[in-house]
Amino acid sequence: MRIFFVCRRVPFPPDRGDKIPTFNQIRHLAERHEVHVFCLGDGTADLDNISGLRQYVTSVTASPVSGLKIKLRALKALADGQPLSVAALNEMGLHAAIKRKFAELAPELIIVYSCNMAQFAEHFPQVPRIMEFGDLDSLKWQQYAGRSRIPLSWLYALEEKRLLAYERDIAHSFSHALVHTAAEKRDFQKLISGVPVGLVGNGVDLDYFRSAGAAKQPGSIVFTGVMDYRPNVDAVVWFCQEILPAVRAVVPKAHFTICGRRPVRAVRGLARLAEVTVTGAVPDTRPYLDRAEVFVASLRIARGVQNKLLEALSMGLPCVSPSAAWNGTAIPNGEGIVATDDPQQFAAHVINLLQDANWRAEMGRRARAITEAKYKWEAQMARLDQVIAAAVSQPQTGSASAWLRCAR
Repeated sequence: MRIFFVCRRVPFPPDRGDKIPTFNQIRHLAERHEVHVFCLGDGTADLDNISGLRQYVTSVTASPVSGLKIKLRALKALADGQPLSVAALNEMGLHAAIKRKFAELAPELIIVYSCNMAQFAEHFPQVPRIMEFGDLDSLKWQQYAGRSRIPLSWLYALEEKRLLAYERDIAHSFSHALVHTAAEKRDFQKLISGVPVGLVGNGVDLDYFRSAGAAKQPGSIVFTGVMDYRPNVDAVVWFCQEILPAVRAVVPKAHFTICGRRPVRAVRGLARLAEVTVTGAVPDTRPYLDRAEVFVASLRIARGVQNKLLEALSMGLPCVSPSAAWNGTAIPNGEGIVATDDPQQFAAHVINLLQDANWRAEMGRRARAITEAKYKWEAQMARLDQVIAAAVSQPQTGSASAWLRCAR
């Protein structure tokens, strides 16, 4: 089957939130299908990643989009009434490329990852189109609004309203809708009525993210992520301000490492604290995870599955998390991860893990076991295959109940 796969960034290497599921899906689909990837890019530098992706797919078409273009389009959209995050990515070069390739190749299926990329497949209602929301981005803007001051809170609330209306339109016009988690499915069913939604989750590379048995550094705490992403910035600033002082009052040797590329000024400023290290970009996060005693997924703004959390758990690293990040998992509280929104309880959990080697070891064992049980990519890809089979075999109308049975 000939498949067009549309996504936000060049889906290689699989080293950040959206690239991880898109790469794994594309690699899986390309084993049995002819896959053509269409994407934007984080500037021209992202185009360097195309060569690594080409070994898996038939073709890659990418149109880089600059930060300046994104900002100018978003400003124009304020007056036009469009969702800012959709208008910001409205790259004419990618529109033209997809239309040209569609006429030339006549794909049998189009898969779009992330609703702000749906605009590039809106022209093709004659073929089945699967919309992978992953999570509802409108609810992310709602979270931003709740944690911002005027006038940003107004702007984010406006984007939430506009984007939800767009998500509803897309969900009704595309053939099928997919999300990553049970929590996202509940939110979808509450906010977007009359559209069946399936569930295809994230996974983790259990062979790659496996502890090498490195010696643990006493008192070591770690966070990983792209450090110009607002939820990650909020996470580490909150931890350093509200949690770490209480931890160090009991465990003076406690040290926090922030591991991730592109740290913004607010993150770099945390390195002034003697008990904090900001690494910037690293070639491999696994040594940092392997040497740490505790992982803190301190995200107060979070939707869907946090890949960083799955990777830490897969490394056998016990985790402490607010409910926002934990709710995206299928993991019971206490099975490798403890979740709380109370700063004092959060600090107490970190302290207990740092001080109690036996509990730490048991939580690490549970962490690895739960990821092996629930987050194998093979299981998620089998569900995706079922959804695709239903999508291409059923008529465009009247097929919702049939495909939904496959997606459950």
